[in-house]
Amino acid sequence: MDKIQTGRPVDLSGINIQELYQWLSTNKQARKILICQAMVALHKGVKMTEVCSVLDITRETVRLWKNRLRRQGLKGLRQGKVGKRSKLNLQRKNALKKIINKPPVAQGYKNKKWTGLIVQDYAKKQWGIDISLRTAQLWLSEIR
Repeated sequence: MDKIQTGRPVDLSGINIQELYQWLSTNKQARKILICQAMVALHKGVKMTEVCSVLDITRETVRLWKNRLRRQGLKGLRQGKVGKRSKLNLQRKNALKKIINKPPVAQGYKNKKWTGLIVQDYAKKQWGIDISLRTAQLWLSEIR
């Protein structure tokens, strides 16, 4: 796996990053622009691993975007639907992995085993996000 080089820290104080993530995940036009930016970055030689990491997407997502653009061009992108972004980004996924390695009791829950309901409640309390029970169950099975 390629090692991503990090640059000099940039002062982002006063910028609400969560607000940006929220806007990107709900604004369909912004998502389409993101698709274009991903394709331009790949064309300029940015490694797939870096594009996926920065945009918090999978290689499969990029493959689907490329295929749609090849088949339908920009017109297909403008008219096509854009999928909803997962609320389980890489940062949350890594944090959740660490958390579920310990019993839920360590997080103040009464259960001895992690369940979808507990993950759903944890996501609400920890990150302020509402997810369905089914989504919480999928996250749990994906991480285990």
